[in-house]
This record gives sequence, C-alpha cells and structure tokens, in this order.
Amino acid sequence: METIREIVSLSHGGHGLMWYPFSIELDMNNTTISAEYYQEIVDLWSLVSSMFSTNNHSPELLSKENSKLSKRFLVGHTKKSTCCIKFRTDKHEYSLERCFTGLYSTESKLQKTDSTVVYRGEDVIQMLSKFHKPVIIDDGGMFTNSSLIFKPLDNYSRTCMESLANVWTRMIGLNDSILKLDYDGKWSTSGDVDAFNSRRYSARTRVPSPLRMITNLAQAVMKKRTYGYCSPVFSPFNISILNDFEAIAMIDLVKNVCREEGVQFIIGTNAKTDINSMIGALQTPRLSDYEY
Repeated sequence: METIREIVSLSHGGHGLMWYPFSIELDMNNTTISAEYYQEIVDLWSLVSSMFSTNNHSPELLSKENSKLSKRFLVGHTKKSTCCIKFRTDKHEYSLERCFTGLYSTESKLQKTDSTVVYRGEDVIQMLSKFHKPVIIDDGGMFTNSSLIFKPLDNYSRTCMESLANVWTRMIGLNDSILKLDYDGKWSTSGDVDAFNSRRYSARTRVPSPLRMITNLAQAVMKKRTYGYCSPVFSPFNISILNDFEAIAMIDLVKNVCREEGVQFIIGTNAKTDINSMIGALQTPRLSDYEY
C-alpha cells in the first residue's frame, strides 16, 4: 500500500454549483480555498471524494446500448465534468484524471509523472484501491462526532487529543464547553451547549461546527506523531458560524499547527472578501459577478 502524503494540485472543468473551471496549486501544509457560497465547497469536496472512490466507475453508461436508458433512469441530462488531481506518495508522484457523468465515472487515467507508466479504465480503479487515500470530511450526517482520521489506541493517545483540542479552543476563544473523547473515538461536549451543532443555529440545519475542525486537526496531529505520517485532510468550514475575529484566529491556528507538525490540512470555506486577504485564502470567482 502506498500512502498519499501530499495533494499537489487540483483542477476541474466545472462541477455542481462550482460550475466554472477551477485550478489551484496546494501548499504542502495548509491551503484555504474560499468560495462565495458554502455549497460550492460541499460540491468541490464531493468531487474530490469521487475522484478517489473505487465503486463509481461505470464506463458502460456511454455505450450505445445503455446511453438512452442511463439518461432516462440514472443521470438524466447532467453534463459531463472532468477533474485532475496531482498527488505524491512515499514512492511516486501521480496525475489522476477522471471524467464523470452525474455521479458515475466513465473515463479514468492515472499516470506516474516520473515515468511513462499510464493506467486506464479498470486498471486505475485497481491502483486506487492500493492507496491510503486522503480524508474528506463531509457536511455532517451520522458520523459527525466520530473520529474519521485517527481513533485513540490507548489512554495516552485519547488524553493527548483531548488536551490538544481543548487548548486550541481556548486559544481562539471558543469556551462554550469542554471537549471529551471516549475510547471508541466519539467526541462529545460537557455543559449545556451541544457544540457539535452550531452554537448559533438549529441542529436541524446541519451547519458544521468549528469545534469539529479542531477535533479533526487534533486527530491529524496525533496520527502524524504516532505513525510518522498522516494523509491529507480536506475539511469544510462554514465561516458564518463565527465572528470575524474567531474565524481569523481559527485559520491562523490551523496554519501554524500544520506548519509545526508537518501535516497537510486543506480548508474549504465561504469567507467574505475582506477576510480572505487577512487569512491568505485562495478565492474562487464570485458567482454574484455573473448574476444579472
């Protein structure tokens, strides 16, 4: 098994609400991508997840025999989307390209950039199954409080992650409650406020909590300290949950920790233009510029 240690670049020709072409080169430790609307980040993270999935490749959808039925019952008239991700493992650098029709991958190509070796189709899917892949944190759901990056191995690792998370929350001024981690990797808070749902929104809105990003960062750091590596982490961050000071403090904290610990943590957020310049975010085109 090869471990993906760094995402080098990401580009696509338009996907979901992020319908415009987009290309970005990523820092080896931390990159913040700022879109105008949070749903753009949700769609981008979904595309990244699909790129590394091994159960969504269906080239038969393009065959003459199946194309009409596919459009009618599976994908409708959804336009194709293409994506390319370049990444490094502990052995090689790769370029992964896939073409999607709806949720299904119809074309795939994987190339070792330091050689002439090229994989296509099902061979790409077999190769992807041999990688330790990046961790893409979704928008919540049933695994909101679970440890998706690193579960405690013993009491030492559990208490270390608890301590890191609580120190960081106090540093940025989020003192609503104390974070707790059990031996099964479930995070919770003590106090009257359920901090894994927004402090300022109903839990039914499923707005990701800033505390969730803190717990994910603690897991990434602990995994790196334990095993000497941690796969890249893609984390969404709805910045509207916090005030400007808290949001800037949160991003600065993640940047500094990633630099010191040598982990790659990629943040997708919906920061305002004036905040983007303060946090060094890479800003996507503003959709409002295209609205009449």
